[in-house]
Amino acid sequence: MTKYFQTLKLNFNKEKVLYLISFVLPGLIFLSYFFYTKNGVLTVDLGQQYVDFLAFFRSNLFTHPLRLIYSFSSGLGGSMLATDAYYLFSPFNLLLFLAPQKFLSQMVLVIIAAKIATVGLTSYYYWKQKIDNEFYALAASAAYALSGYTIANHFNLMWLDSVLLLPLLIDAINRVLEQKKNHLILITFLLWFTNFYTAYMALAFGLFYLLSKLFFFNKKERWPLFWEYLKESMWGSFLDASMLLPVAVEMLQGKAASSATWSLGFQFAPYNELAKLADGAYDFHEMQEGMPNIYIALPFVLLAIFYFLSKKINWRHKLANGILLIFLVASLFWTPLVLIWHLGQFPVWYPGRFSFVLIFFALDLAIIALKQREKISFWQIGVLILLAIGLIVFITVDSKSFAFLNQNAQTASAAFLALGILFIGFIHNRSNFAAPFFCLIIELELIVNLVLSLNNLAYQNNADYQNFVQNTKQVTQYAKDHDDRLYRMEKTFYRSDDDPFSANYYGLSTFNSISNQRVLNLLSNLGFVNNSNSYTNYGSTPITDDLFGVKYYILPNDDITPLKANEQMKYSNSSNRIDTSDYDIVKRFEQLVLMKNDDALPFLFLTPKSTTKVKFDSTDITGNQNKFFEAATGKQTQLFSSVTWPDPKLINISGWDGGWMQYTKKDKAKEGRVIFNFKPQTDNSYYLELPGDIDNDSISLTVNGNSINTDVRDQNYRLINLGSRQRGQTIHVVFTLKNNQLNLNAANLWCLNTKQLEQIMDKFKQKQPQFKQTSALTIHSNSFSTKKTETMNSTIPNSFNWLILDNGHIIHKNKILFMNTFLNFKLNKGTHKITLIYVPWVFLIGIAISLLTLFLYLSIRK
Repeated sequence: MTKYFQTLKLNFNKEKVLYLISFVLPGLIFLSYFFYTKNGVLTVDLGQQYVDFLAFFRSNLFTHPLRLIYSFSSGLGGSMLATDAYYLFSPFNLLLFLAPQKFLSQMVLVIIAAKIATVGLTSYYYWKQKIDNEFYALAASAAYALSGYTIANHFNLMWLDSVLLLPLLIDAINRVLEQKKNHLILITFLLWFTNFYTAYMALAFGLFYLLSKLFFFNKKERWPLFWEYLKESMWGSFLDASMLLPVAVEMLQGKAASSATWSLGFQFAPYNELAKLADGAYDFHEMQEGMPNIYIALPFVLLAIFYFLSKKINWRHKLANGILLIFLVASLFWTPLVLIWHLGQFPVWYPGRFSFVLIFFALDLAIIALKQREKISFWQIGVLILLAIGLIVFITVDSKSFAFLNQNAQTASAAFLALGILFIGFIHNRSNFAAPFFCLIIELELIVNLVLSLNNLAYQNNADYQNFVQNTKQVTQYAKDHDDRLYRMEKTFYRSDDDPFSANYYGLSTFNSISNQRVLNLLSNLGFVNNSNSYTNYGSTPITDDLFGVKYYILPNDDITPLKANEQMKYSNSSNRIDTSDYDIVKRFEQLVLMKNDDALPFLFLTPKSTTKVKFDSTDITGNQNKFFEAATGKQTQLFSSVTWPDPKLINISGWDGGWMQYTKKDKAKEGRVIFNFKPQTDNSYYLELPGDIDNDSISLTVNGNSINTDVRDQNYRLINLGSRQRGQTIHVVFTLKNNQLNLNAANLWCLNTKQLEQIMDKFKQKQPQFKQTSALTIHSNSFSTKKTETMNSTIPNSFNWLILDNGHIIHKNKILFMNTFLNFKLNKGTHKITLIYVPWVFLIGIAISLLTLFLYLSIRK
């Protein structure tokens, strides 16, 4: 009896240790790379978007939770619910609270590693039930946790929750088919809750997987089993109605509002996807415009193929799984399936975002093949050898087509294919050490692939983010401590489009996959640099500063004493707003200066004119800004005037005969420059208007020796400030051609009458009421009077969630939106006290549905 309990204890400890290894090993391998290279984890969207959302989440979850419902840090203001559901509601994000805010970027790395580790744990749990040898399950779990999908998308950390939940989903579906107790409701709820986007992909695969299995049940059993699956899935989905309903509404108003062109073509030549099976098949190009990431350790690729060569596996199972596999593979490149998997939208960067389900399914087939313990025949190993040689030949011959297929990638791929052939043909079922050997080579290949892949990326320095947050928050907090009004703030530089979330202020810029299309269209027409899911403050003028309520500006402090390199802020992405230095200095900080714009309007302001629809011309941004000014103030005046181009000085350049402002290089091998020198005759602000096709790829631009950022996103017109208060001083503008030709006939010079603008705005602002934000969801005005019926316009994006009260009584909003974007309403003659309350109606309805679902479910279970 004692021996029995000792054996039981040994087995129990062994089982716990293997579970622990399945968790620790993938996470440790991933973390080790960053410890060894001393890289921070911030790169691309993680460094330019997600880290700001996570900072906002950490700052507000337990202190100001209502800001997670609505925030003016999101562009000009908007709901945060879909943003929360997409980016922030993973339980792993609670790990952020284990360290001070200054270690945020380091904690993000810990979160990613923890998710990858959990992927290993959940998949080990799944495959351990399918095969009795723990080493094979351990190898498969590591291959899944460190697959090409997770390595390529580790910085898209919000997608990893679905990766770790997928094995549990398929396990629950298997239990439904076996009529066993399952947790399908909980898994479905967790999938929707942690990230609805990849949840859709995982659940879609779950449905396809179920249908492929139902084929093997008799007709009488199929419907009851399908109904049981459907019922459990619906319970889980309705439990998350509190988030799914707001997401659906905001998606229809945002990203889903744009349309994609459906066709029967291919995204790329299908055979090129074979290159993505190689080790290290990843780089920045693949991230942006490449192919889906489907890498799994190469011995597993051979085993997945061997599944279909096996003599022990029933042909009907091969047929069902083969059809599903072909469907998943075709989804990588056939346009209709690509769109179906991505909710009707082509992925902007990061192709094949559903490919983790293909990787999981391929590994599942490989485990089934291993489970057969089949004696390998000559013809089977011969087929695998031929396919392996064919893959290596393809990788080698086509290496010039893919930058990631360097010599190291080719050598590693050949070596591990050879080891896979060696294992399948000569070691499997022939040695007691076959499984440990297989696990070892898999782990080794995963390390090699990780190093080769991540070495192709560049990461930001953690200190850059920390310095930015520390210095900007010092300034924004000072402004809040000394001004309790409702206002916006901006900067002449930016670290990311989502700086307002990290630095805790209300700005104009945002980068969000779920963007308000009305706001985006308006800002595009006003000349703000933007694309389909982001917009910046680059392109603003004193007009937009005043009307959007940008009361404060943050500028670099040029008079700072030298600091250590790791303490200095990087003022990247400058907007070259010279005229912001005309604002009043409030306070100088160590690295920044706070400026005040006294003419900035409150978020809501009285206008004598009735609201009318505005027609914009996307090629006339100065005209559009003037329309904005006239609609807000009721003053009919032209603030912008055209400036005649001075005669250019041409260096290695000739003008086109009969052409206006069109130039060609004389000697293509030498540098060509077009130089304009002009002296302003006033102290007004001067601007260069450039069309979208003149950008950093076609020219480099300097103004008085200062390099100007000419990047664009969606080829929109924009304004570049050339000078202000520089009467009689020469402004030196130099275009250096990067191509052989330059066409400036759509470029313009403009003068903004800043004195007239200041006079009108000063008088207009004096009669405006004042507003304060008393909570994240409420805005109150002081008491004020109107002598006649007036319109109260705003720069608050319209939403049916805004409830407006005047002296405690609900009033109706105007149906015609101010500037086609913002809420507005009429006020009759008399005394007023305005209150705005943001009531998230759909969210409240969703909560009610979730609570009702929970109540009904618990009642039925009793």
